[in-house]
Amino acid sequence: MSYQETKSVDAVKLTDYQNKPMEAFYIGSKEVNTKFGEQQLHNFQKSDGTKVSVWGFTALNRLLEQTPKGILCKVTYTGKSEVANKYGNKSHTCSVFFDTDVKLDGFQEAEPQKEENDDLPF
Repeated sequence: MSYQETKSVDAVKLTDYQNKPMEAFYIGSKEVNTKFGEQQLHNFQKSDGTKVSVWGFTALNRLLEQTPKGILCKVTYTGKSEVANKYGNKSHTCSVFFDTDVKLDGFQEAEPQKEENDDLPF
């Protein structure tokens, strides 16, 4: 038997890195319960194998929903919008580019788990 070390992955805020692109393979995301409520935590793997988790915000969440998993992405936080939203706040903005020709070796998307609940009317 041989043990392998597991290293923790710290979550970073893209908003701390304006106009500095992060290039990594998009692995997926999960919802995390925080003191601010449910937040999206997006997981990436850099080409050197380093794993990075990034806290989501509305624009990033929406763009990554449409991004295939296991492919190379370039994510750049571009600052706040010029126009305030309905709450009077300026929204965080970003760009997401991806290359479907460059895939993470050995990546397989996990099958969604089915919940069996006989109490559901549908």
